[in-house]
Amino acid sequence: MTSAARSFSDREAALRLAVDGLATGREVVLVTVLSTYGSAPRRPGSIWVIVDPGADRPRMQGSISGGCVEDDLLDWLAQQPSRGERQAPVTRSYDGREHPGLPCGGTLTVLVEWPRQLNELEPALAAVSGRQPVWRQVDLASGAVEWRPATSPLAESPQHDKRRLAVPFGPAWRLVIVGSGPVADQLGPQALALGFEVIVCDPRDSVQPAPAGATLSSEAPERLFARLGLDERTAVVAVAHDPRLDDLALIDALDSSAFYVAAMGGAGTSRARRDRLASLGVDTSRLRAPAGLDIGSHTPAEIAVSIAAELVAARSLARKRADGVAAMPVARASLDAG
Repeated sequence: MTSAARSFSDREAALRLAVDGLATGREVVLVTVLSTYGSAPRRPGSIWVIVDPGADRPRMQGSISGGCVEDDLLDWLAQQPSRGERQAPVTRSYDGREHPGLPCGGTLTVLVEWPRQLNELEPALAAVSGRQPVWRQVDLASGAVEWRPATSPLAESPQHDKRRLAVPFGPAWRLVIVGSGPVADQLGPQALALGFEVIVCDPRDSVQPAPAGATLSSEAPERLFARLGLDERTAVVAVAHDPRLDDLALIDALDSSAFYVAAMGGAGTSRARRDRLASLGVDTSRLRAPAGLDIGSHTPAEIAVSIAAELVAARSLARKRADGVAAMPVARASLDAG
């Protein structure tokens, strides 16, 4: 049982807005970051959705920059004719020297699309919400969309040539914090700001409310993990300071595909934990304990910073490994919107 509805990632929220807009006959614009050079605020594959771009107050979700590019694109879109017919995608590039909102002279290239039918975006939303990765492939000349399952849920970077763009859509990065309390209160907001969905798991009677934006689950960790499925985009951090709760969670987490598994505690506590788990036949080689980078942290806020930093490093490593093996798919099923 959970005390709040599941929080959505920015990407999922953007796709939901786009699908809802198409379902109600609204004009929808999808902007995707193709590539960046130098310093840029968003990674390739980031999306921005605008519904009714010509309205005084268009609905928007997602982001492709710190705001400068969005403002320029809104002005440009306002000058475009009504999209009554299929419109080919348009590529636009921004240089930090001409657009000071891009820091340090970075460059940003985006693809602007005008999807017309639900089947151009619904499979992407299903992939994100259902944690089943797919590639969305766009013909750059016609705007036709094709789909193919992705072989790795970790693939993130788009791939493109002169004819087509392929963008992977899949599970959001997710953090399960085992144990409520001061550290969870500090770590939750930091992880949310870093793009993670956050679930705080604590079945104890003394459970505290989850941080704003996070989901609180009162299930036992093993039941929550079985329901969620700990995939390659899930991290687990035990901060309960209760061996009965932390150890049970770690046993299942270490036997899963979770990309990061950690437990809070000092050096002595961590050694004792490893010994207990090893006596049960658990392989602790992947366990990060003490959790977090060694920055001399003591307060809950400092401990949360150290864990968040190590979490980002682990995610970056997982991304690099995935990008090194990803390849542009050859789509099998065409969903040409005509």
